[in-house]
Amino acid sequence: MEHPENWMDFILMAMDKLIWPATLIGVLLILREPLRLLLPFAQSIKFKEFEVNFSQELDNATAQANAALPKYHPPAHLSVSQRLKQNASFLPNQSILQAWKSVEASAESLLLNQQPQLTIPEKQRYKFMGEHLLQQQLITQKQANLFHELRQLRNKVAHAKNYSVNSVLAVQYIELCLALVEYLDQAHQDTHQTKAS
Repeated sequence: MEHPENWMDFILMAMDKLIWPATLIGVLLILREPLRLLLPFAQSIKFKEFEVNFSQELDNATAQANAALPKYHPPAHLSVSQRLKQNASFLPNQSILQAWKSVEASAESLLLNQQPQLTIPEKQRYKFMGEHLLQQQLITQKQANLFHELRQLRNKVAHAKNYSVNSVLAVQYIELCLALVEYLDQAHQDTHQTKAS
């Protein structure tokens, strides 16, 4: 380390060491307000990216549904369908979570009808249900893929803080869930009738 010859050298060395940190602090103070104004813009970009990814994955799930399920008909419980779709306009995220709950309830009912002693674990519950439905041949591989795709989309929405999916995407998701519910409920009726006969 250099030793200053006199107080003037000492001041110059001290300024040399402090100039960059001081400059950086000064720049940050000057740019503090513009940077603060950019934060909502950065948040907006993040949300836009989320929506684009969600939309692409939802389109993929729709393509899977077209290949995996019979042509969709409005379910007998039309009031559920109407309520979910109406809610999608002002509570899209909650409507998506509620639509998934319908899938979960139908899947669980079908599984327990087939295996009454089955214990469905709380940890990775949905993954377990989808895999078990496939193992029991209650759904096809394509339907299992759709089940897992809808599950993953549901998880994305459940963990999306301070963000709401737009209502059009919410309705699209709800319709896919109701189509899968219709299939699972019909499979439940078929297995129940088979057992009874």
